[in-house]
Amino acid sequence: MTDLSVRRLVGADVGDWRALRLEALSTYPEAFLTTYDEAAAESLDTIADRLDNGQTFGVFVASDIVGIGSLIQLTKTQTKHRAELGAFFVQPGAQGSGAASALVQGITEAARQSGISQLELFVAASNARAIAFYTRTGFREVGRIPNATLSDGHAETDLIMIHAIG
Repeated sequence: MTDLSVRRLVGADVGDWRALRLEALSTYPEAFLTTYDEAAAESLDTIADRLDNGQTFGVFVASDIVGIGSLIQLTKTQTKHRAELGAFFVQPGAQGSGAASALVQGITEAARQSGISQLELFVAASNARAIAFYTRTGFREVGRIPNATLSDGHAETDLIMIHAIG
C-alpha cells in the first residue's frame, strides 16, 4: 500500500481516534485491557486532552486513518529510558499492507527522539498473529504473566516483549 504516513495525533483528531478505538475494542475485545463500554463512556474532552498531552500516533492511507498506537514513557529517573507500546490497532482491511509496520516504525522513531532506548509491550499468548508481527518488527519475548487478564471467567497469559532501539 502506498501513500502511508504516520503522525502524532492531537485533540482535533479525537473523533477519528475514538471511532478507531471503539472499532478495535469491538473487533478484538480480548486483545485490550479496556472494554468497549469503558471506552465508550469516556468523554471526548478527556480523550482530546490525552491526545494533546500524550504520544498517540495514527497511520494514514492518504488522509484516512487506518491505525493507532500509543507510546507511554515511564517517568521515574531510573526508568525514563523505557516506554510501553500500547493500544495498538490497525483496521483489518489495512492489515498486511505495511500500515502496521509503518506505525511501529513511526512510534519507534518518536521514542528514539525522546531518548527512549527500550520499547515494551504486553500481548496475549494466544494471539499468534500479533506475536509474529511484533517479532518481525524487532521485539523479543522476555517473560510471561500468568492470569494477566480475566474475562468471563477465562484467564489469559500475557507475553512481555521488548525491543532495544538505542
